[in-house]
Amino acid sequence: MTKKISLYGTWTLKRISTADRYPMKIPGDIFSALIEENVIDDPYLGCNEKEFRHLADETWEIERTIVLDKDSVSNKHLYLEIESIDTVADIFCNQVKVKTADNMFTALRVPLDDVAIEGQNTISILFHSAQRCALERSRALGYPVEHSIYPVQSMHRNLVRKAQCHSGWDWGPCLMTAGIYGEISILSTPFELIDSVHTDIKRTGNSWEVEVHTRTVSPAEGTSAIHISIGDTQIRDTLTLKEGLNESVHTIRMDDVKLWWPRGYGEQTLYRLTVTTDNDRKEKEIGFREIVVDTTPDAKGIPMTFIVNGIPVFAKGANWIPMDALPSRYSDERYEDLLTSAASAHMNMIRVWGGGHYEQEIFYRLCDRLGLLVWQDFMFACSLYPSQSWFLDSVAQEVEYQVIRLKDHPSIALWCGNNEDVGALTWFDSSRENRDRYIIDYDRLNEGVVGRIVKDLDPNRKWWSSSPSAGEGDYSDCWHDDTKGDMHYWSVWHEGKDIEAYKDVTPRFCSEFGFQSFPSYPLLESVITHNGTREASSGDFNLSGEIMEHHQRNERGNTIILSTMLKYFHLPSTFKDQLYVSQVQQAFAVQTAIEFWRSSRPVCMGTLYWQLNDNWPVASWSSIEYGGKWKALHYAASHFYAPFILTFQKKDDTIHLLAVNDSLKKIRGKLTIDRIFYKGDTDTIITMNDVTVGSQESAELYRLEPDETDRRKSYLIRAVFESDEGERTENFYFPTSYKKADLQPSRLDINFIKKGKKVTAIELSSNRAALFCSIDLRERRLQLSDNFFHLMPDETKTIRILNGELSEEETEHLEIRHLRETY
Repeated sequence: MTKKISLYGTWTLKRISTADRYPMKIPGDIFSALIEENVIDDPYLGCNEKEFRHLADETWEIERTIVLDKDSVSNKHLYLEIESIDTVADIFCNQVKVKTADNMFTALRVPLDDVAIEGQNTISILFHSAQRCALERSRALGYPVEHSIYPVQSMHRNLVRKAQCHSGWDWGPCLMTAGIYGEISILSTPFELIDSVHTDIKRTGNSWEVEVHTRTVSPAEGTSAIHISIGDTQIRDTLTLKEGLNESVHTIRMDDVKLWWPRGYGEQTLYRLTVTTDNDRKEKEIGFREIVVDTTPDAKGIPMTFIVNGIPVFAKGANWIPMDALPSRYSDERYEDLLTSAASAHMNMIRVWGGGHYEQEIFYRLCDRLGLLVWQDFMFACSLYPSQSWFLDSVAQEVEYQVIRLKDHPSIALWCGNNEDVGALTWFDSSRENRDRYIIDYDRLNEGVVGRIVKDLDPNRKWWSSSPSAGEGDYSDCWHDDTKGDMHYWSVWHEGKDIEAYKDVTPRFCSEFGFQSFPSYPLLESVITHNGTREASSGDFNLSGEIMEHHQRNERGNTIILSTMLKYFHLPSTFKDQLYVSQVQQAFAVQTAIEFWRSSRPVCMGTLYWQLNDNWPVASWSSIEYGGKWKALHYAASHFYAPFILTFQKKDDTIHLLAVNDSLKKIRGKLTIDRIFYKGDTDTIITMNDVTVGSQESAELYRLEPDETDRRKSYLIRAVFESDEGERTENFYFPTSYKKADLQPSRLDINFIKKGKKVTAIELSSNRAALFCSIDLRERRLQLSDNFFHLMPDETKTIRILNGELSEEETEHLEIRHLRETY
């Protein structure tokens, strides 16, 4: 059988310019190794990132020795395999160059037969500066190929096949590191080696046909047995092999399979596929489902509806960026934490954004198991790109490798060519003045390479040319046209429109929109004080302080947050309260959009807000801050993405109460609408005892006529739906802005529910309405069953602690806020 010798562990890192040497953990990145050895300080703390700019111009080498026994060297073939090498590098074995690499998105298999020896062997990798490589390529092009530029930027990042956000973004640092990610090993095989296994799955009546494509590499002509199994179904055959790459196709018929469903619609049943030859073996999990993306033109334009196993699915989710700017800090635990958090907020789709990287296997396995559909961008974003053969050839290898690697994950719902590259055709003077040249470049890359390979290798899955777009051949403005395809709606944030402007459009599918907030005080405190090793100055805990502005990468970001706050809220006077209200405001903005668009189904059939996560501590559009702590937005998402919601929508001064039911069953129950005065009184408007909302329906339940203007500031309206199954859903309507509401001081009472001496839950009550009640703990991250909630007069809310328990000492340090306290 094939023998795998792992090269994980400690290598030696050498800085070529100084010959300094350091230990480096592989897999990992160079900057992280330097931080680990205290050569440089953590770039996430203070303004340390500035010290890393010169390191991106350096040349680095990593090296280690490996002892190969006689059996390994005498086998027919010996390979060095690297899952991801970042990025421009020469690879050596025993001082002989065996490969040059320049694409971190393509795995390498390098023959070592002619250079490896029995005994001690030296593997070394020389990393050239991707930053300098990009500059050299720009000079050789002969015409400008431009890209978006952010406050801290490594230029010409679009000319190197490296994660584009490593060069800096409007939410991320500029850390042009290098390294080895994923597996690195030496393979020794006596004969054939399985290169890859992928399937094409088709439904035929009540049965399914699985075409198993097996690619094998053989050193010579010969034969090998092959055994393929899916669950209890299996076939055997003999492969006739030629020297080089071979491909075989075997069809397995499956009856009575259990379907894979997205979250909220059924179970995520997976089947193990195993392919075994004489000398190798591959395993993966597959699922049986049909996904159709309906873009058939209708009376309103071009819809975009994901239909899974015949059921239209309203896509609810967020955009995913790389979890960290330093790849050494990735971990399976962090992947699970973030994706479980998405699932806990009732999300059923994640968009892997095109400015990062194709994710690790653990990401897609978790999406398969959690029922999270994946909108998969190819890694091109916010740029023009070249169409020279050296670039297109590299991309062709990348796309083929990634499609074959990922296509069997049942969670993959759509392949998308890029992020906002159609828009980039209009962003720059060069592309506006010579549009034809750049459209030809775009078409050669996006349709001539990426789209062509996708359609060839995965014809049964939707190819979507760009995001936003209305499909192939469409170059129209899908930032402002809400009638077709997917939309990126940024008029509220980037164009400064009021939050209510979200209701001016009804996208068929909104794949980007959002609003910024600041992260929590404990995270910022660690950044400002360098984890307690630096004395903070009086001006550090200030939104205009140097460190705070350094950790805001959108040039107008703080101005937009504060100017919007002045429209809707009283401006808090303290730093902590400003952070808190910024999160409340972000949740309010995104909730406004999503509830309106969900109530507009089936015209709108998907919302993916920007963004789920952060890759360093920063003010951003994320709902989960760096480190995994939920912001107010993520707690709000657990409500506005619930399968059944109530929502108030105002139109022509009439208040419409609607129910949105995404589930596949009717929901019956009792509806109560109350007017709750801020001074503590409650007035029931109506009780309806037999209310039914159909499956997959948005239905109006009640209308309220406008009240006297002066009276509106004295109360809020709450609707409560209690289903026959005992589930309770509520939502609120505020007749005025929060700033104008006549909120009253409230007395909050707290009670701790204990198990032994440990606190497992918190009970809160108030004598008056307390809005956006927040519970926080400075010393550690809390994850709660709810947070940033509204507490009504003389009602008790129980909040469970989901990530452990509280000690009695910790309860003394809890910080509880509500909106009125920030005045």
